[in-house]
Amino acid sequence: MTRLGILTATSAALALCLVAPCAHAQLSPGVSNEMRAEYLFRSGEKKFDSGRHAEACADFSESLRLGPKLGTLLNLALCHETIGKTATAWSEYHHGAAWAAQNGQRDRHDFALSHAVALETKLPRVLLQLPNDGALATVDVDGEPLADSRWYLPVFLDPGEHSVTLSAPGKERSTVKFRVIASPTEQLVAVPALHDLASAPVASAPAAPADPDHGRRLVGYSLVGVGAAGLALGITFGLLAVGKRDEVGSRCVSNHCTAEGADLYRSSQQNAAVATWSSVIGVGAGVLGGWLLLTSQRPTTAAAAPKVGVSPFGVGGVF
Repeated sequence: MTRLGILTATSAALALCLVAPCAHAQLSPGVSNEMRAEYLFRSGEKKFDSGRHAEACADFSESLRLGPKLGTLLNLALCHETIGKTATAWSEYHHGAAWAAQNGQRDRHDFALSHAVALETKLPRVLLQLPNDGALATVDVDGEPLADSRWYLPVFLDPGEHSVTLSAPGKERSTVKFRVIASPTEQLVAVPALHDLASAPVASAPAAPADPDHGRRLVGYSLVGVGAAGLALGITFGLLAVGKRDEVGSRCVSNHCTAEGADLYRSSQQNAAVATWSSVIGVGAGVLGGWLLLTSQRPTTAAAAPKVGVSPFGVGGVF
């Protein structure tokens, strides 16, 4: 059956009107787009009539791109219908019908519309089940944006492999592939919820350098502090003892003391004892604390690479 053999006698006459005079000569590189479009149109005709329908559709499509004409569009729609691209052909017929109506070409309008109506009962119908856990930004079908007003309406697609791609704020872009069968029954395509964008890894704080003798140094510093306090206390009570002894003076003569002198003497002796023991403890604690500090190991630092920095006081570094 030829490209025009599927039409009735009236339709055949109409289809013949869609074509222009043949041009079989091979084109040179310098010809215009209009001439290329005409050549491709004639090439598509011959391929269609010889049964090479897919090749014919490619020629008609390229011819339409180079030189948009209503006749080329209608032949392309008929070609797509023949190879089973029903949804594409249906859309092209509707565009052709509107174009013909605007041009006042009733025969072409009726031809296109009758084919579109005949295809409506054969169109594969796809319903996208989109996730409802957040606001979607875009929905693309086969790489083409789908208007948000049509997201939840049936989508008419050609039989074969297709894909739907979703995007949403804060979510990973996701693509789902699916196959459409040549059936007018409704085909559901479930699109899973989008995953959250992976957050940037948080840089962990550098590990503290190893410090095996931290407790030892802590005790050392504590003992040095105790030693300093002991020495300060010894000096204080030593001065008090000297002061009390000076106050005894004439109150004690030839080992005979008045009551007040005896009290001052005992107080002086007590202060002297406190001063002595405080000083001894202070010196001992200080010496022991200093020894612990001097003999403890210092923290080890990782020096994989030299680090050089600039401070307000100059350039410094760790190597």
